[in-house]
Amino acid sequence: MRNIEINEVYTLFEEIKKLIKKGNDNTPTVVQPEIEFPDLSVINELTDKLQETIEEVRKPVKTECHHTFSIASNKIFFSVIGIGVALLVCMFVIYYQREEIAIYKDNDLKYRYVKMQGTITPDGIGYLEIVFDYKRDSVRVIRKQVEKYEKAILEEAKRLEQARLKEQEAERLKREADNLKQNK
Repeated sequence: MRNIEINEVYTLFEEIKKLIKKGNDNTPTVVQPEIEFPDLSVINELTDKLQETIEEVRKPVKTECHHTFSIASNKIFFSVIGIGVALLVCMFVIYYQREEIAIYKDNDLKYRYVKMQGTITPDGIGYLEIVFDYKRDSVRVIRKQVEKYEKAILEEAKRLEQARLKEQEAERLKREADNLKQNK
């Protein structure tokens, strides 16, 4: 493979230019050159390499980031230990809070059951404690009874409120009727 320098290419173009003659009608005519042209395969190879380079430049660049986590650093080691301890503390607090919430729910249901019964004896309180501690299936029955009772109370309250509103409306209409009689 022979490398062609820029000066040689320039010289070749100048020689080609001199070989072209203009005729009478201003159309160029080419005279057969007597020089030997260099091998053009070199230019083809350079063109191919240039195309490959252009394609390589146009390809999207893929960047990769690698993060390393090493507990060799004291800050990271103690941070991980601290986070682990905080997590364990939070788990224990949540567990005990859930137990207390369950106790509050049971106490609320016991109160609502006693309120439903109206009165209760000390033996009844002891029975409720046994039911809530050992017989969880009975708790579901008590819950349904209490909810049914509370629903009936709400319906009764709605009926009483409607009756009171109707009574007020009747009283108002009676006053208006009396006012109309007096105005006649």
